[in-house]
Amino acid sequence: MPSSPRPWRSRCGCCACGPGRWPRTRVFRVRDLLAEALASVVGPRRAKQAAVLEAWPEVVGASHARHTWIAGLRGSVLVVTTDLPALSYELGLRRAALVGALNRKAGGPAIDAIEIVLCPPGGSPAGEE
Repeated sequence: MPSSPRPWRSRCGCCACGPGRWPRTRVFRVRDLLAEALASVVGPRRAKQAAVLEAWPEVVGASHARHTWIAGLRGSVLVVTTDLPALSYELGLRRAALVGALNRKAGGPAIDAIEIVLCPPGGSPAGEE
């Protein structure tokens, strides 16, 4: 019985793995794993709505995101509060474009509309005490 040139057995089947080396495993981003887990728990539409909440600062831009707060979702309507009247007006004009951009970021239809609420001066945004 001739001896094998490799007396050890490769774990992954490729010749790069020698004894004592583990096969290369695929690395997943935690963000992707959580998105898949969330979709399986709450359903695909709610998972897309969560993606909309996450994408808001990127879609509106950093300067606008500093003056806006997501109050939540009412059905398929994203409720956003702002402390600047001019920003409220601008977001109102861009409403349709924002809905489209957020739905694209979410990977499909997640919201149907955006409601913009002007926070009174000196008042706290929704959800903050």
